Amino acid sequence: MKRIFKFLISNKFLIALTLLINIGIYILFYQFVGRFIYEAMLVFAALIVLIIVNKSGDSIIFKILWLLLMLSFPFLGMIVYSNARVKKAAKNRKKQWANITYNNSKFLEQNTEFIESANKSDKALANINNYITNFANMPVYQNSQSLYIPSGEEYFKDLFASLNSAKQYILLEYFTIKPGKVWDELFAILRKKALEGVEIKVIYDDFGCIRGFSDKKYFKKLANHKIDAVPFNKVDAGLHFFANYRNHRKIAIIDGKTSFIGGVNIGDEYANIDKNNEYWKDTAIKIIGPAVWNNVVMFFNVWGMSTGNQADLSKYVPNYTEVIPTKNKEFVQPYGTGPLSAEPVARNIYLKIINTAKNYLYITTPYFIIDQHMQESLKMAAQGGVEVKIIMPSTPEKKWAFYLSRSYYETLIKAGVKIYEYTPGFMGAKMMIADGDISIVGTANFEFRSLYLHFENGVILSNSKTNTNIKYDFDSIINSSRLLNLRDIRNRKWHEKVIGQLLRVFAPLI
Repeated sequence: MKRIFKFLISNKFLIALTLLINIGIYILFYQFVGRFIYEAMLVFAALIVLIIVNKSGDSIIFKILWLLLMLSFPFLGMIVYSNARVKKAAKNRKKQWANITYNNSKFLEQNTEFIESANKSDKALANINNYITNFANMPVYQNSQSLYIPSGEEYFKDLFASLNSAKQYILLEYFTIKPGKVWDELFAILRKKALEGVEIKVIYDDFGCIRGFSDKKYFKKLANHKIDAVPFNKVDAGLHFFANYRNHRKIAIIDGKTSFIGGVNIGDEYANIDKNNEYWKDTAIKIIGPAVWNNVVMFFNVWGMSTGNQADLSKYVPNYTEVIPTKNKEFVQPYGTGPLSAEPVARNIYLKIINTAKNYLYITTPYFIIDQHMQESLKMAAQGGVEVKIIMPSTPEKKWAFYLSRSYYETLIKAGVKIYEYTPGFMGAKMMIADGDISIVGTANFEFRSLYLHFENGVILSNSKTNTNIKYDFDSIINSSRLLNLRDIRNRKWHEKVIGQLLRVFAPLI
């Protein structure tokens, strides 16, 4: 049985299967369409293959997927690729995004003193700050304060208190907003603040909220309560690339002075309401001070894309002299990433931290679907003496994603990476900490969609007392988790192994 299983997932079998499929397609076309048309189609497919191979800017993983599709199903591949690449609407959206972010970038300026201070503190960590400044266009700050929030329950308690104190504006951006007790309480606060004259803007991902409210016009009706809510990237039937991009960010901003960043969406499960004893672990960072401005600019980048209107950011600049913490030297750098960047910034930030770790590296993520480069970096870190610990859920939110994630474990465990499963329930937090010197809390999962196809956000903290609290919570999480060994992975049910291996072929699209 084991030999049969190994053969079914081997490269030889996949190549043979691809060859048989093409022979079958050739016979069908020869019989029903004609040899000349089919051979002309193959020539056209070969030209597209050359375009794919030589196209700059695309990840090698996505090139391989396109080539797999073209070689297995040439006719279908041509239609999908041509429609995806030349769709005018998608190109217009990319141009629109470039214009909006360029105009808004004029409101961002890096303080050279902060960069010089970072270089003196730790050059390796400063290089990460510089990378984010250069490629995500988000400055680093040293006059702001961060607070770690270790649970969804504490997140909503603090968020609601901060929202109640709003005097000028509230900006909310979430991938998912679901009906329930959390939304009811949030909605009551928003209505109250709107009546007080506070400007309220809400961005929700259209796909992320597609199964939420039964009333499909619910968010439009919020305008009746002076709440301006807009969807990001409305779901349509197009095959263009932009239709595949989702806004996975979670940002709350109060008057430009206080902001919340993390993995928490608006939904009862994040507050552990009615979870049937299965705990949902998620985390966030509260920021106070000028570093919040990065989030304001990020919000209005997406707002401009969603509405088609360029906002005047000068109207939203607060008086930061009222909120700058004294004697605070920590480096705080909120940032946003997305699929329209010149390179995969979210992935590269993770890689940079993995490669700079010296003593320990801890990671939490609900999904673990990575490329070969990241897999090798984690292995090399562990083999070089870094204590690498990855904490995953023990309760799967999606079984297929759980099976796929587990298919990566054996290779990493052999290299010395320690993988845990969080036994109280679902691990939704997306965090990383290295050596107590630098940490990330944000929205990007360790999987292809987050690292290549989603608009994500997070915050980098270094030289920060907050990292002590994050490390303390990591230790608590590990103590509540089960360490996996090779026997656990090898003794998985046969169907889990098969599904996991088969899904890896299509991992970048999942």
